[in-house]
Amino acid sequence: MNRPLITVKTLLAQSQNGDTIELPANALITPAAADWLRTCRKSVQRVGATNPEPNHTPAIYLIGDPSTPYLRTLLPGLEREHHSLTFLTFNGKRNGLLEVIHTMCDAIGEDKSCRGIIVVENGAISSCVANKHPAVRAAIVTQRSSLFGLQRELGINVLIIENGRTSLQQARATIDSFLSGKSRLDPVIAAALPGATSAEPSGEPDLCNCGS
Repeated sequence: MNRPLITVKTLLAQSQNGDTIELPANALITPAAADWLRTCRKSVQRVGATNPEPNHTPAIYLIGDPSTPYLRTLLPGLEREHHSLTFLTFNGKRNGLLEVIHTMCDAIGEDKSCRGIIVVENGAISSCVANKHPAVRAAIVTQRSSLFGLQRELGINVLIIENGRTSLQQARATIDSFLSGKSRLDPVIAAALPGATSAEPSGEPDLCNCGS
């Protein structure tokens, strides 16, 4: 099930149609949009079903800068093959990147079957920020061959592609393997992670050195 994404632009358009803003019950609201809602003087009403559809297709969140040729080449094929994909864009600025990472992580926290993909030039910041969320295990993957171990042992649910180190062909092959593979956190590794007690996404691993 592809959840509608609510941005400030969406809310501004809605606010012109009356005193009530109607949002789908399963909508995903960006942090900036949530801040806008807290300060607006209009009433907000959730409409539609509140329960997810049975046997729904897990949502896929792709984060990237649409102004880069790399993303413009990669995106169309992914959208054709994965109808549950939601593209979360940022304008190349760090603040925009961090905002959409938090949006993606919150969505994974609500539905642990979701997967996330981040395409950036340098993945260190993305990895550190994403791994602070208790439901997320993110890793930078430069070679498809290393993906199997990361999924079967660390149970990663967010894949980070560094476009400066990964060709488009390698990226597409790695993404396809990531989305088709099963993620499982090894019980031995889970026991070593703070708060992780099972093979389900529950820990907060530190897959990178965030510094002090």
